[in-house]
Amino acid sequence: MKKTLLATAIAGALGVTAAAQAATVYDQDGTQVDVYGRINLGVTTGGVQEEGPGEVKTDGSEFVDVFSRFGFRARHQVAPDLQAFMNMELRPNLARQNRDGLTVRNSFLGLRGDNWGMARVGNFDGVLYQAVTSKFDIQEYEGFTSTSGGAVSSRGDSFQYSTPVLGGFQAHVQAKHLSGNGADLDGTDNSSTLTWQAAVNYQWQDLYLAAGYNQSKQEREDRGYSYAGPGANPAGEDIWAAAAIYQFTPAFRAGIKYEEVTDLNDQADLSATDIENLWTLMGVFDYGMGEIYADYNRVRMALDGVDSQNRWTLGANYRFSRPMYVWAEIVEYDFDTTDAVEDVTDDLRFTVGLRYDF
Repeated sequence: MKKTLLATAIAGALGVTAAAQAATVYDQDGTQVDVYGRINLGVTTGGVQEEGPGEVKTDGSEFVDVFSRFGFRARHQVAPDLQAFMNMELRPNLARQNRDGLTVRNSFLGLRGDNWGMARVGNFDGVLYQAVTSKFDIQEYEGFTSTSGGAVSSRGDSFQYSTPVLGGFQAHVQAKHLSGNGADLDGTDNSSTLTWQAAVNYQWQDLYLAAGYNQSKQEREDRGYSYAGPGANPAGEDIWAAAAIYQFTPAFRAGIKYEEVTDLNDQADLSATDIENLWTLMGVFDYGMGEIYADYNRVRMALDGVDSQNRWTLGANYRFSRPMYVWAEIVEYDFDTTDAVEDVTDDLRFTVGLRYDF
């Protein structure tokens, strides 16, 4: 379950994929192997329906798989202050019979020490997302808005180093390799390159602060290097983000976040959905048997002539047992304060679901 107290909510900044439930299936000679995952199924309807030739219907009711997954996590105590670890995670589509292959999610291996930190290589969420933007990823299905989600310039061909927590501070750096292999030998510079991310987070009692940078290096016509897997932010390079979250009571936390792409691509290369900057307000309330959560995003679009947007999410869940809960969400992608009451529901997406963690 994503929406937890602050201490759990920031665990992702430590650099290792966490699971709400996990079962140890092997524990011998210093090696432990856990299996974990979740089944999350929902029914959704509504949302923004694009009009015009070539568009397809997208706002009708549909049964959906909501990011179900399963994975294996292993660790071996090499020495008192040295642990080797690995993670392999796969995502199926469980909403219907599916003969397509599994999606490979966060899969990596590395080393960790209490005194020197953690290093890993492979396929994982970007460190800007880990330390900053993921703390506002409170939705089950849709509505999360960011210029640097977990996939932006990450999830593959990457190396990360995170320091140990020192006086509440922790720093992270990541490099993703972009290879020139596979490019045409046409005189273009096909040498490989790196795109970088960095972040720092600080926790003092109930306060969490974080800031970070994602270079989001763009593919260029005069260079043959390219992304394997997810690519850069289509709006441009140099993404900056900062956030503050405070646990006001054991049951309530709230946060504020700002993100900006400071080096935009040319207007001719932008689309109407590309974001230049945004403010986010987020709140989560634990009522004992579940949570109520909401966010609001003020979004400035990168393409000239496209109006700024007001986006919000409202959701709640109820836990039947420790591993299972039911949830419901409403998402509005472009709320206009001049809308009449009957207009407010035009583009709302409604989703209900049932989730089981293991």
